[in-house]
Amino acid sequence: MNRFLLIIVAALLTFSSCRTTKKVLYFQDMTQNEEIATQAVEPLKFEPGDRLTVIVTSGKTPDLAVSYNLPVMTIQAGTTTQSYSNQISPYTVDENGCIDVPSLGKVKVAGLTRAQVSATIQDKLRNGNLLKDAVVTVNAYDQYVTIMGEVKNPGKINIRRDNITLLQALGEAGDLTIQARRDSILVIRQEGNVSKSYFVDLRSKDLLNSPVYNLKQNDIVYVKPNKVRAGQSTVNDNSARSISTWLSISSFLLSLAILIFN
Repeated sequence: MNRFLLIIVAALLTFSSCRTTKKVLYFQDMTQNEEIATQAVEPLKFEPGDRLTVIVTSGKTPDLAVSYNLPVMTIQAGTTTQSYSNQISPYTVDENGCIDVPSLGKVKVAGLTRAQVSATIQDKLRNGNLLKDAVVTVNAYDQYVTIMGEVKNPGKINIRRDNITLLQALGEAGDLTIQARRDSILVIRQEGNVSKSYFVDLRSKDLLNSPVYNLKQNDIVYVKPNKVRAGQSTVNDNSARSISTWLSISSFLLSLAILIFN
């Protein structure tokens, strides 16, 4: 009879292990050499509130090119003292989607990629006879997404390239903890005057074709805790799930079964 009980316990442990594996593995429905439709990776586009740096250079007239760059300026209140540095101050995209460039005035940048903004300003300088050999370099200053919840390193993830995927952002955050739910990752995205919620399942290949596979700046990603992790917020659940408690219950049930069957 004891042997019979051991077989039952082993079977239960095996079944529990299989269920746990299905909860934590990524892309469980993906097969070898399978071709999967994937959202095309697109460069990020500037939005109102974003900040960017614009650097203008010229081989023939470098001194003139410097005048188009926005320097960092410090002014002390109550005095006429001003100081300048060699650093470049970032522009902030206003509510109308524009930046105010010296000598050029308002330039529309919202909805444009970094490369498109660079080309737009460069064309204005060259075609306007302001700087015939102008070379314009545009960089995003502080684009980021926010990762919250059950990841190893929650917080802001800086976007250091022209794009970032959900998987890359989670990787930057140190990946999900073992207590995280992989079947219901929430992405909150500002679209116009509303915040829209998207849920994705990391266990499925469908993630690759999700509208939030490619993240946008200011997206918020929330990784939910599983039931065990969520239960740790209460004293009763902590006690019920403690190792010592489960060992005591298991020992009692095993002893009771042996007494009954013997």
